[in-house]
Amino acid sequence: MSSHPLARVAVVGAGGIGAAAHLPAVTSLAGEAELVAIVDLDEDRRAAAGAQFGCDRLYADMAQMQAEQRPDIVIIATPPHLHEPLSIQAMRAGAWVYCEKPLTGSLASADRIVAAEAETGQWTISVSQFRYAGGSQQAHEALRSHRWGRPLIGVAHTTWYRGPEYWDIPWRGKFATEFAGATTTQAYHAVDLLLWLMGGDWASVSGIADTLARPIEVEDASAAVVRFESGAIATLLSTVLSSKQETRLQVIAERATVDLDTLYLPQRDEWSLRRIDDEGQTVVDASWPEPEPPLEVNAHRSQLRAILAAWREGRVPEVTASEARATLEFLTALYKSSATGAPVARGDIGAGDPFYEALDAAGPDRKGVHARV
Repeated sequence: MSSHPLARVAVVGAGGIGAAAHLPAVTSLAGEAELVAIVDLDEDRRAAAGAQFGCDRLYADMAQMQAEQRPDIVIIATPPHLHEPLSIQAMRAGAWVYCEKPLTGSLASADRIVAAEAETGQWTISVSQFRYAGGSQQAHEALRSHRWGRPLIGVAHTTWYRGPEYWDIPWRGKFATEFAGATTTQAYHAVDLLLWLMGGDWASVSGIADTLARPIEVEDASAAVVRFESGAIATLLSTVLSSKQETRLQVIAERATVDLDTLYLPQRDEWSLRRIDDEGQTVVDASWPEPEPPLEVNAHRSQLRAILAAWREGRVPEVTASEARATLEFLTALYKSSATGAPVARGDIGAGDPFYEALDAAGPDRKGVHARV
């Protein structure tokens, strides 16, 4: 445990989500964390971030930054293909890591990160912002305790729009640097939240992933049917082609139905609870599990606060690499199912399976995924 009264935090990646969410999260937690460095290869970007967030320790090289600043926590907000090497590098230098999603692009890579956790005694935590947004923790606790009976059916629809210009950024849309498309890049948080709300015990998945309209390697749409160990079932739809943009989750339990209608970040008032009354009519139930924590505008901030609490108390944080691996295994199984045309069971993808090494092991000629552009 560090001797610093505040956690020393460095942010790697000053563009995109780094500037929009992570740097504001760190600087807003001034009583718990100190922003000690910003790392970015782009000189103008790191200078702008330093000026905006009041940090003059700016670096182009993470190794130099860690040697000079010795941060306790390193936030990684870079393109996905850099997540594994930077996470392992940060842990070997003595820091915890808070890493953007997807944590990495293969189960083999995830296992290397888990092995580095064991080697170093540090942790890599995956961003799971939907779990920390308003209402999600309460819904999870109520479903976990069977307050409304057993979860029976789940739905997760991520129907967003990304025009062709979105992929003008060179690392986007390519298997080598983004790993996969709509299911993993845009729908990741909804998929992760649904699996978490349903208990996480998925047993098998049958899926289709396809490239229908965009000039990209990765998929722009997918659909899947999931079976859970409990017997529950779920459906998923993920796309970046929808002119009506929304994120919709539903969990049908034995005695009530929980709905979330949002876009990019759940808020408490976007959740609703319905049940059947004594007359057989559907009614809105205004009750909600208590206590309700303070609403966080920035869910990255909420998760970072939980990480800082675990760091101070010397306990294992939530959503470490092993838990993130479980969601990655589900996504990998969905892609394998699409390529093979058959359901894939949990635990079926191990060393020696091409899909253990890459989400898109089948390559551009994979069955069920055909670029039509």
